[in-house]
Amino acid sequence: MLHEMHYFCVKLQDIQMLPWRRVALNVKRGEPRVADFVHGSDRLGNLFLPSPNSEKIDKSASKFLVEKVSEYPGEVCILALGSLTNLALAVKRDSTFASKVKRVVVLCGSFFALGNVNPAAKANIYGDPEAADVVFTSGANIDIVGINITTQVKLKDDDLEELKQSEGKHAKFLCDCKFYRDWHVKSDGVYGNFCSYILKPLSCISLVIIFLHDPVSFVALVRPELFTFKKGVVRVEIQGICVGHTLMDQGLKKWNTSNPWTDYSPVSVA
Repeated sequence: MLHEMHYFCVKLQDIQMLPWRRVALNVKRGEPRVADFVHGSDRLGNLFLPSPNSEKIDKSASKFLVEKVSEYPGEVCILALGSLTNLALAVKRDSTFASKVKRVVVLCGSFFALGNVNPAAKANIYGDPEAADVVFTSGANIDIVGINITTQVKLKDDDLEELKQSEGKHAKFLCDCKFYRDWHVKSDGVYGNFCSYILKPLSCISLVIIFLHDPVSFVALVRPELFTFKKGVVRVEIQGICVGHTLMDQGLKKWNTSNPWTDYSPVSVA
């Protein structure tokens, strides 16, 4: 549950770029789907920003994660905003990785809500369900921010217009993200109808809303006190019609026999 929200921006310079793994943990799933219909061909809403100054690092992302966590044990926090393939590979590469990473905040899952790929699954899990299951059962200190939380924070057209009129340094950049706005209209329709009894009895006003999935997850990383978490063991369905579904055992029942959730460490779910 999200209690309140404050917006702020950070500036990232000289971002280190690593090659991404083009195959899911289960190679039979092939290359992961790139949702350019959501994120644009440049993955940033077709803004086509200049590339970072730094060059790509000539090593795999999983090796980089293992090296950094080993170099700074108990200090590294990871914000995962996509499929968890590289994190799963880091867990498999180093059996001590999970105990050395300080915290992992993951944007994924459709806990207590429908998914966004199908009724069962959210895209970040659906893209590599085996990897997600490896990460969630690794024993690492994990906070999961699901779609039921991120859809509570909404950016409306009025907010964008107010932002456009401001003198904020990043206001134009944010307001130029028309691609995302248009996709939300196409995907979810005109969302957020409500009736106004002030202007005209029973007349309805429609609002176009953008859900701020990634920013909410970032806030969970830096301001976790704004969230309420439930703890439980989370497993991921890796076959059948519910592939990618995340299911948490909240410990509300004492099971008579062991099951696939038994003996795994709990994670925290917002």
